[in-house]
This record gives sequence, C-alpha cells and structure tokens, in this order.
Amino acid sequence: MCGRFDTSHLYWRDIHDQLANLIPVRTEPLNLEPNDDVRPTTPQLTARIEDGGWVLEKMRWGLVPFWRNGKPLKDTAKGADDGFKLTTFNCKVETCHSASTFRDAFAKRRCIVPASAWYEWTGDKGSKVKHRFGRADGKAIWFAGLWDRCTTPDAGEVRSFTILTGPSAGWLSGYHDRAPVILEPEEWTQWLDPAADAEGLLQSVRPERFELRAA
Repeated sequence: MCGRFDTSHLYWRDIHDQLANLIPVRTEPLNLEPNDDVRPTTPQLTARIEDGGWVLEKMRWGLVPFWRNGKPLKDTAKGADDGFKLTTFNCKVETCHSASTFRDAFAKRRCIVPASAWYEWTGDKGSKVKHRFGRADGKAIWFAGLWDRCTTPDAGEVRSFTILTGPSAGWLSGYHDRAPVILEPEEWTQWLDPAADAEGLLQSVRPERFELRAA
C-alpha cells in the first residue's frame, strides 16, 4: 500500500523539465513545500494532460468522488455522521475499473503523482520499524493516480486524488503485500489516455527499480 510518502527532494525545475521532455507544461511555477511525511487528506501535487499540455495542480490526497456533490466533506455537527468517511487514499488495481468510488475517474480522469519515496512499516504494534523506498537511480517516483472533483457545502469545490496499488513482488513483498503502481516516463501517455490498455502497466511492479534507504 502507500499510506505515507516523501516529497522532500522534489523541486519545481526538476519536475518541470521531466514533464517538458514529453509535451509543454502549461502551469506556472508552484511552491512545492517539500515534506518528508506526507499524510492522507493533505494537498499534494498532481499532473495530468489537458489540450496537449501538462496541467499541474495540488489536490487533496484521498479521492472524494463526484457523486458527493452537495454533501459535506466533514461532519456538520458532533455525532451527525454525515461527512465523507471512506478511506480512499489508495485504490486497488483489481477493482479500480468497477468500484463505484473509482470507476468514473478510472474511465475519465487519470493523473500521475510525483514523490521522492514512499514508506512501509514492519513489526508489532508499539515497536514498528519504518522503511523508506526510493528509486535506485535517485530520480523522482511517479505514482499512477486517479482524480475527481465535487462541490461540497463546507469546503467548496474539492479536487482530490488516489494512488493505485497492486500486489507486491520480489523483495518488496517482504515489507508489504501491496505496492504502489509506479510509472516510467515512457509510460505516462499510455496511462493518461483512458482509451489505451493500461493492464500491463498496472500489473508490473518491477522491484529492481527501487532500493531501501534509511527512513
């Protein structure tokens, strides 16, 4: 799974240059606010293609589907239990095309999400050990993501995203049975085109690309 990640080594120029190698970046420079402990519900950078160019936008990590339009993001009062409660910071590749929360976004709204690394924990409660996973070549990680938007009475328009995960493989499976789907630059356009067959991308963990680092 991917419940925490790191953006402490992301820089606008590097992100811009990586994306611009493919097509132009339409978004003006953003303050990336590096964070070594990114948590769900926080705003994080996403990238998508619109009208032949890259659009970069900070969105809430934890997808809030379009069908939440008109409903509150948080409980309107203590005990009201009318806020959005689903855990949607990850989306399983096995059900992304069929689950009601994600299927519309999978069919229409895909994105990629940059990071420096992601974390997993092992061990018993109270003595868990934190592990940091980054690319062996030191480059940025790009998660496969889905995004959505809805309008809520308390938070206004909410744009949000989720990170796809699949069954782990190789040495990574010793730390967790799920792993985030991470794309190479040559795979971005295939993933971001809803009409393209992305099955191969979602099933290929390729653990040899990563290394374990001090957390």
